[in-house]
Amino acid sequence: MTDRKFALISATPLAIAPAAAAIAETFPDATVWNLLDDRLLADAQAEGSITEPLAARMDQLIESALGGGADGVILTCSQYGQRALVRDASADGVAVLSADGPLFDEVVALAPHRLLLVASLESAATDSGERLRAAIAAAAGSTEIETLVVPAAANPLTTDALVAALEGAIAEAGGHHDAIVLAQYSLAPAAPALAERFGVVLDGPAAAARRLRATLEAEA
Repeated sequence: MTDRKFALISATPLAIAPAAAAIAETFPDATVWNLLDDRLLADAQAEGSITEPLAARMDQLIESALGGGADGVILTCSQYGQRALVRDASADGVAVLSADGPLFDEVVALAPHRLLLVASLESAATDSGERLRAAIAAAAGSTEIETLVVPAAANPLTTDALVAALEGAIAEAGGHHDAIVLAQYSLAPAAPALAERFGVVLDGPAAAARRLRATLEAEA
């Protein structure tokens, strides 16, 4: 799978590095193409929702990626994930993935009894929690989800500092969980270190990269 080009469409610069790292690990020879509109989140917050003009802006970015020859597209912002779900896969010709659709599919397949959903913002914990519960319910699952918000992880941190903040908060929360899910791409750099201590840790960028590989292998 050489000479591949994958487009990452982001609404915040913080999501770019974790998504690019996951692509590089899964496709070492691939080109990562970043498309960034860093007003998408701020404008959605100002409007109170993702309006039709904002959705159209994301759609235009997707069309730019496809028109530029991307072999796969990942929307790194979960709030705009619906724009991936309404695509026509046969017309696009390549996978256009929402930020956490592949992640939620992996959670459903794993079917943990108890799961800890970790976020750095209350809004992210609420949004991801609601959508993950819906995905589990749609698959007739019965996973018990607990949420943990770690405000310190909302700031730009080195990987070591991010690991320390999340590790301390998870340990302090206590309890047994069969898996930990990181709700935001910005938390993904901590996943390997957290997995060494706590076991199964799932994150969006890695799940999306795995889905791209599976899709391309199925098409080969």
